[in-house]
Amino acid sequence: MPERVAFAVTLAVCAMLAAAAVVEPADDPPPMWRGLVVAEEDRCAPYDGDLYPYPASVEDEIVRRLGGIYSPYTCETFDSTRETDIEHIVARSEAHDSGLCAADADTRRRFASDLRNLTLATPTLNRNEKSGKDAAEWSPAENACWFAQVVVDVRRAWDLTIDPREAEALDRLLAGCTSTAIACESSMPPEPVPALPFVERAIDALLGR
Repeated sequence: MPERVAFAVTLAVCAMLAAAAVVEPADDPPPMWRGLVVAEEDRCAPYDGDLYPYPASVEDEIVRRLGGIYSPYTCETFDSTRETDIEHIVARSEAHDSGLCAADADTRRRFASDLRNLTLATPTLNRNEKSGKDAAEWSPAENACWFAQVVVDVRRAWDLTIDPREAEALDRLLAGCTSTAIACESSMPPEPVPALPFVERAIDALLGR
C-alpha cells in the first residue's frame, strides 16, 4: 500500500512539473510602419468635437509659424484670418478613432492645441472638402510631402495607430518627396519696402550727399 501511495504521489508531482513546463505561446507583436502600430480604427467611445477644445488664441501663433496668413494646402493668401479656419492636419475625429478615444480630458485638450498639427485653411476646405478625412481619403493640392510628414510626426508624437490604407497612401506620397518643407511664395520673408523719393532726398541732405 505505501508503494501505491508513493507511486501516486510521484505521478502527481510529474504531472504538476509537466504542467508548469508548458509555456503559453506569446502573442505576435502588432505590425509596425514607420514607428506606428498598424491597426484598424476603433471608436471605443462616442466622438464629439467638444471633447477636444482649443483656444482661439492659437490662431496668432499659427500665423507666426507660417510667416503669413495663407494655407499651405493651396498656397492661397488672405487679407485676414476672418477668411480662414484653424485646421487640424490629423483631424480630431481621426485621432479619436486612432487611440485618443481612451485618453483623459487633459490629453485630448493638449492634442487639440498642438501647434505641430495646426494650420490654416478656407472654411469650405476645412469643413467640407477635408473635414475628418485621413491621408488615404484626402491630400492637399500643394505641399503634399509636408502634409504627409506632419501626419506621420503627429501620430508618432501622440502614440496614435494608423490603418493600413492610410499607411499605404502616405508611403506613396513620401516615396516621391525630395523635401518635406512648405513651399509657397507667401511663406517667403517679405521684401524690403523701397523708400519714397522725398525720404531719400531728406536722408541725402542729412548725410551731406
